[in-house]
Amino acid sequence: MARKPYHHAQPDDWYKANRFYRWYMLRELTSITTAIAAFNLFYGVAALANSEAAWLGWAHFQHNPLMLLINLIAIVGSLLNSKTWFEAMPKAIRIQRGEKFVPDNLIIKGGWAAFGGVLVILLILVACLS
Repeated sequence: MARKPYHHAQPDDWYKANRFYRWYMLRELTSITTAIAAFNLFYGVAALANSEAAWLGWAHFQHNPLMLLINLIAIVGSLLNSKTWFEAMPKAIRIQRGEKFVPDNLIIKGGWAAFGGVLVILLILVACLS
């Protein structure tokens, strides 16, 4: 007896039906911009390890408008990804103080505060090293 082939009932555009799923897909797409930015930085480190001419060539290429656009898109994608993960933190981290739990908005604001603190430290380091 032959078996019937499996046909999945879910349509290919399943994520378009719900706003939550669209945000989910957008957040997952930010991994592409992050990967491109990481590849660019890894290439810069390899150029630095190779020779001074390779490093200067990579540094000069970073002034290309296309690279500036790619880096700007990567920053926006990273901020979107951070926003969605900070909003998910209260669901994963339940902090209890006495009989009550810390409100969700305080956990989210704490994530942004930590993000801002690390950003300020990195900007100070970059300013001091350049």
